Amino acid sequence: MKSAAWRALAAAACCAAAAALLLAVLQPEAVQPDGRHLAVFRQDRSVRLDSNNVVDLLASAEFGQKIKRVHWSGSVLSVDFAVRDDDAAAEVVFSDLKELILQAFGHTTNVQRLLVRFEENEAGSAAGRGRLLLAADVRRSDPWIAEQWTGLKDADLGRDAVWRKRLRLTATSRWNERFGRAAPDS
Repeated sequence: MKSAAWRALAAAACCAAAAALLLAVLQPEAVQPDGRHLAVFRQDRSVRLDSNNVVDLLASAEFGQKIKRVHWSGSVLSVDFAVRDDDAAAEVVFSDLKELILQAFGHTTNVQRLLVRFEENEAGSAAGRGRLLLAADVRRSDPWIAEQWTGLKDADLGRDAVWRKRLRLTATSRWNERFGRAAPDS
């Protein structure tokens, strides 16, 4: 009986040694041409947004429009942009909106709702509230964030009614005067 146990133990040791030898001989395919190994675990670069790092998050992005106001309350991030006088195109505004959505939901863990307004400064009102052009209300709980996140990058927010509904975009009559009617449902 003792002899059978020793044989089983010896067989297991031989199998382990053979496996170790085989692994040492085989060339791993995960090694890059320059000899560096690939990381097995990817570091999560998401941050927990708070009043101390909200400026850092927004400063890391490049926006075409100037940010007028930022308000962080609980899990709601509100950002107001000042649309520059006649040099801004609708595509630049939509690009800023896409970038802000990426920053808010792609790089943070605790932003649950994003409220965005694009305002046009009225003549003689340099720092005050301007005329609303476009507003968006985006929520992390929306199913499309998990399912079709990558589709946002190529979406035409001015013409695609599906994306306008997903982002809860609201265009004002001033937007329509300045940039043209964005979509039939705006």
